[in-house]
Amino acid sequence: MLRFLLMLFSSLMLNISFSQAFMPSYPDGDEYFKCVKATNDYEGCASEQARQRLNTVKKEYRTILTNPNIVGWHEKISDNTVTLRDMFESWTAFRNRLCSLSKKAAKYLEPLIDEKIGCNSYYITHHQDHLNSIILLLTKNVPQKRKEFNYLKIYDHDDEYEECMKGKNNSKCLDEELKRSSKGIKNLYKTLLEDNFVGKWNNGPDLKNGNYRDMYDSWIAYRNRMCSLSVWAYQVGYGKNALGVNQCLQFFNREKLETLQNLLMSANSALDDEYDEDFDDDGGEAEGKTIKPLERRFDTEQKAEDVLESEETAEPLIKKAEPKKQAPQKKVEVPAWAR
Repeated sequence: MLRFLLMLFSSLMLNISFSQAFMPSYPDGDEYFKCVKATNDYEGCASEQARQRLNTVKKEYRTILTNPNIVGWHEKISDNTVTLRDMFESWTAFRNRLCSLSKKAAKYLEPLIDEKIGCNSYYITHHQDHLNSIILLLTKNVPQKRKEFNYLKIYDHDDEYEECMKGKNNSKCLDEELKRSSKGIKNLYKTLLEDNFVGKWNNGPDLKNGNYRDMYDSWIAYRNRMCSLSVWAYQVGYGKNALGVNQCLQFFNREKLETLQNLLMSANSALDDEYDEDFDDDGGEAEGKTIKPLERRFDTEQKAEDVLESEETAEPLIKKAEPKKQAPQKKVEVPAWAR
């Protein structure tokens, strides 16, 4: 028994970074370290930190909504309110589902902090950073040189893109890469559903019903609205050609691809072959049942057909015309979801 435990510990040390690769760590705040020092409750302090950062996210939504320049995105305050509300709710739905799956996939880890709490803390802080960058763009409190303002991180293009670029048709090459990454995401969802370990997490019979469908739908709704806001804000800060829609979409697609790939690798750890008979496995079924089905589809521009079987039809709501200069509207009441 002791020999088995030593072997398991050694394997875990080799696989820990592998299992957590999809979720990098953000620096913890001073309040977190003060809390840990006072209570020695790592998990409780991490939960409190995530709660505080979520409150900051809501404040950032409120700051964006009440910025006078927001009327250049959609001309009506009510339209901006609805779109931001849907973005917040779809981001929440996507995050909750991803972190539930993350906890199940990282089955051999026993960290100080529960995997679901750590995952939520990362994605909340990640979203906070993006929203803060949008606020800086709207207030034009950014460097004059666009390259000095790193909002969307530079990502490596695939080999097909590099080959295509030899013909120097950037728009065409990016369009084709976006189609490849979108197809890759759908294929990974299908692979996850068919996986012996995380397939039952779906809590449904197929990709048309269940957690994977809901996670995909809510992510698409969040991505489209986030890119709509991001591209428009970038144009406010740096001019109409500063950032293209497909550049933003591909940025989020690449993030999604890497996340799903690493989730799948974590779920299929090398430890499975050695210790499968000693590991209690319900195939993710219990974890999947903790997620409530979506009550509504956020992406109302989307056709009713199964988005996992067809290309996305909902384009971000980017205004093609120059933003109209309008007098500031009356102060809008902050909706409940942003308080």
